[in-house]
Amino acid sequence: MRWVNYITIAIVNTFGVVIGIIWVAVPATVAQPSLNYQLTLSGRQTDGDTPQSLPELYKLRDRLKVELDNSAKNPDSNLFSPEHWYRQESKNLAEKLQNAQSQIETEERAKNNWDDAAKIAARAVVIGRTSKADPATWEESQRLWQIALDHLRLIPHGSFLAERAIDKTIEYQGNLTVATYEWQVARSVQKIRAEEERVREIARKEQEKKEFARREIERKEQEKKELARQELERQEFARQEVIRQEREKQELARQELARQEREKQELVRQELARQEQEKQELARQELEKQELARQAQERQELALKELTRQELEKQELALKEQQRQQLEINQQATPQPTPESTATATPAPVAPAASPTNFFFAGDTNRDGEINQLDEAGKEQWSLSSGALIVFNDPKSERTKIATWKQTKVSVPRRAAMLSQVNLSLSESFKTSQLFITADSIASPHINVFQKIGEGWQAVDISGTKPLVFSTNIVLGVEAKQFADRNWNGKVNLKATAENNGQQIAATTIQMGVSPWIIPANTAPVTEVQVSDRGAANSEFISQLKQAVEPTGAQLKIIQGDNAWMQNIQKNGYIQLPEKSDVRQLNVALKSNDEPDKNPPDKSNQERNLRVIKIGNSRDDNPVSQWSNGYGNLQVTPPIPGYPMGRVYYGNSGNASFNPEVLDFIQAQRIQGPAVDIDTSWLLTRQVDEIINFIPSQIPGKYLMAIASPEAGVKLLEELAGKGYGEVIINRGLSNETTVNAALKNQALIQHNLNLQRQKINPILDKLKREFSLTDDQIVQVPAMFGYSGYAWWPNMVNSVPVNGKLLVSNPRGPMIDGLDYTQERLRQLLLTAGVSVSFLDDSYYQELKGNVQSATNTVRKPELQPFWQSLPNN
Repeated sequence: MRWVNYITIAIVNTFGVVIGIIWVAVPATVAQPSLNYQLTLSGRQTDGDTPQSLPELYKLRDRLKVELDNSAKNPDSNLFSPEHWYRQESKNLAEKLQNAQSQIETEERAKNNWDDAAKIAARAVVIGRTSKADPATWEESQRLWQIALDHLRLIPHGSFLAERAIDKTIEYQGNLTVATYEWQVARSVQKIRAEEERVREIARKEQEKKEFARREIERKEQEKKELARQELERQEFARQEVIRQEREKQELARQELARQEREKQELVRQELARQEQEKQELARQELEKQELARQAQERQELALKELTRQELEKQELALKEQQRQQLEINQQATPQPTPESTATATPAPVAPAASPTNFFFAGDTNRDGEINQLDEAGKEQWSLSSGALIVFNDPKSERTKIATWKQTKVSVPRRAAMLSQVNLSLSESFKTSQLFITADSIASPHINVFQKIGEGWQAVDISGTKPLVFSTNIVLGVEAKQFADRNWNGKVNLKATAENNGQQIAATTIQMGVSPWIIPANTAPVTEVQVSDRGAANSEFISQLKQAVEPTGAQLKIIQGDNAWMQNIQKNGYIQLPEKSDVRQLNVALKSNDEPDKNPPDKSNQERNLRVIKIGNSRDDNPVSQWSNGYGNLQVTPPIPGYPMGRVYYGNSGNASFNPEVLDFIQAQRIQGPAVDIDTSWLLTRQVDEIINFIPSQIPGKYLMAIASPEAGVKLLEELAGKGYGEVIINRGLSNETTVNAALKNQALIQHNLNLQRQKINPILDKLKREFSLTDDQIVQVPAMFGYSGYAWWPNMVNSVPVNGKLLVSNPRGPMIDGLDYTQERLRQLLLTAGVSVSFLDDSYYQELKGNVQSATNTVRKPELQPFWQSLPNN
């Protein structure tokens, strides 16, 4: 039987692969022989001298030991046996015991090898069950099956386990073959995958080469296009330069003609004035002659009258003397007559004397929020620093086509809470008198006056024809129908008169003035930032704007479907009024006339006191004029010497300047003007906020003025090229994306910007220093570049919005150096002394439309805490 097993092993070794394919799945019980295996041979009967298992060997050994011990103890127990027979028996027992012990050791070693082989086989089975096993796993399985086979081969052929070891050897050899097969398969798969990866890598590299070649072709094509565009720009610049020079010549010629015409007109005027003066002189001399003749005649007449009077007096005296003498003669001749009854004449009515105590008429002259006797002093002379204030009280919802001040039929106040109170207190002596309130003729069309009657108000006739409802304590309310402007200085003389029987018995006058409209500076705290929702086009900009604004404490208001350029449609300002121990601040927005009136959406709580006004009429539809009229072109400085509320400045582009009616309105407020004009004729939008901005500092009262500097922009490019970054991309992602070197090679563009610095920016700087009392350390020249038509060549960082310690700036999309935007970092360095936090926003949507962050937004800012009348000198 054993030779059959050996033949089987040989067959397995010879045809292992075939058997391995057949035995793909290894049974779970293949390598799990019992560790408590009983060494038995089935089909054979055991006897006492032929043990068939290890336990039987143990029993045989124990029995032989007992027999050997008994033989040694009783050597003479059998008296009939010969002596040599006992010795031979003991020797045989000892040999049997030695053989049994030797066989026991052999069987124990065989059992240990069997158990070790079973344990190792169990580990191999666990490894073989691993899902998605790799070649290393199957190689480990191979090694374990081989070790298990080696342990089985250590079992001797004469061992009770020999036959089972042969069976297990065949079994383990099959498993080894399966593991070998799986290892070969896994290795083949691994090689195939490696080959596939190599092929993919070759394909990827080939694709990269093609992509690189494609990009190189595109880059060269882009360079060609860029060169062509630059050439077109250069030609356009040259053409525009020719046009500009021609226009300058024409303008010079026009100015010369105008000058000559003015000189002619001046000569004519002077000649006419001289002739008029001569005529007036002759007339004056004639009048003097006539006056002298008249005076001589009057003197003669007076002398004649005096002589006549003296003659009459002499005659009168002579007559009286005669009468006296005649009376004395009569008295001497006639008895003394009885006294006659005397009649008493009725005295004329006596008018009560007017005094501050019995005829008190005043508003809040000293602006302390109360009306009392202290308001008598100075009530007849109003100024920005003292005198009762009137509020512009425009209706919230009126949208009539008639100007407010032209609406004569007014029965009730528009907002009773906004009336400026005036008190008229009288003594009882005026009970029979009629009381009238009148206003000067210039101011009367621009104000309304009401009298407090019970819980309501009644319109007062200020023409002086209808008297007031009498009371000893009359409360009046005054409202203005407009602000001061070019036609009215905002002052009104209000007179209270008491009449008795048609005769004036008391009168007093006060002068009041409209509280001026004030623009807060960009350095003031912000309560709200406004932006128009343009859909997907500016959704990313709004998202970034929200993230930047909300941590500052300001609110972001997103308006649906409004003008994209929120800065242009209105300028948010405020007015101030005195209250008891406080100052009342009211928001008033100056709306562009180019914006059509719409039904406004529901206002937030912050806007409940918002008033909207318009100044003047809409100008022509010329796009340049519309840009010039936009309120981005009207800005104000922080407080500067001589202008504690700031000073207004605007862009002047000659024929397309800012609306003169609005400028007159600013001047009429007499608080932030006269406005300073800045040359913006070279800008596409003509707006001053494209080149100038004031940035607050962490130090109270300190600020920086940022100005766009084309020279600084050119130097930035030259600096990058000098550091070896000439091929780095600028204007990333924009339609004019290019490299530093390509920009520097466009000499027409570079020279255009250097000319702008020399011809435009430097004169503007000189003017700003002079008008705003600025020093060099307050000025920051921000790198910028402009195209030939005056648009920002990369996103304009000056057109930014300060919001409560943070500066919202256009992302300039500058060159990326070591992971940082080089242009952004330059701005941070320039603003380091201000201590502001800079947030760069993606405004590429607006940049392509030739605008940036400030143009796209609007702000509502807090007024100054100190009221204007305490900030201004007496005036």
